[in-house]
Amino acid sequence: MSKTRVAVSLAFIIIILGGTGLMRRCIHDSGEIVNEYVKPGGDTIAVAIEMSPLTYTMHNDTAEGFDYNMLRAIALQHHVTVEFFPVASLEDAFHGLNDGKYDMLVASLPATRTLKQHFPLTDPIYLDKQVLVQRVDCTGKAPVRSQEQLIGDSVWVAEGSPYNTRLRNMIRELGDTIVVIAEPGYSSEHLAIRTALGEVKQAVVNEAVARHIAEQYPCLDISTPISFTQFQVWAVAPGDSVLLDSLNHWVREFKDTPEYRSLADKYL
Repeated sequence: MSKTRVAVSLAFIIIILGGTGLMRRCIHDSGEIVNEYVKPGGDTIAVAIEMSPLTYTMHNDTAEGFDYNMLRAIALQHHVTVEFFPVASLEDAFHGLNDGKYDMLVASLPATRTLKQHFPLTDPIYLDKQVLVQRVDCTGKAPVRSQEQLIGDSVWVAEGSPYNTRLRNMIRELGDTIVVIAEPGYSSEHLAIRTALGEVKQAVVNEAVARHIAEQYPCLDISTPISFTQFQVWAVAPGDSVLLDSLNHWVREFKDTPEYRSLADKYL
């Protein structure tokens, strides 16, 4: 079976509590009282995770990635069972999140106002920005170095990507036309690789993802920014404020650890 279609389960043991309550009150060492997330019946937390060299990838049959390793460490620390569902299409992932198929979405997600209107978002996981991925022209033609140079041109983005919001805002700011193409079934990683292969002209991708792809394809130029630096977040299913509350506490806690700094040094 394809690795992209098979859920990757983490063999964590969940603490089964009596009753069907969604949360319990716990006093941590700091004295702070927080809501600990416990799903009814000890069910797993279903996580849609974007396939990319930054978020989730397979290397020698071993899953790895910044977000994957971070959430895995958090789940282990808090005795939570997590099941990962690798996804290539962000549009499908958002539909699944909205329909209750997934409890949360882990991906390269900028905390845009539009995204906040549709889904609860966690506290910042890390900082990143969008860049233009373009192929270096061996004929000596200068690459695009400003957003104004994209007027009348075309750029590719992953279907359902929040980057569409930034591009629409940029088009309004420029007061002109840029054709934005979102082909179904392609992730940001796929689009960066297709750009390197000359199949698409240029694409908008998160800088951290683009940097990993450019290491494999030196023909790529990723030096032209499309956005300012933005907070990158995870999204939670609408209405699940208890999971959001717990995730925010866990993320803040984990970001103060040497393990987080080690992951950031490796991937970011």
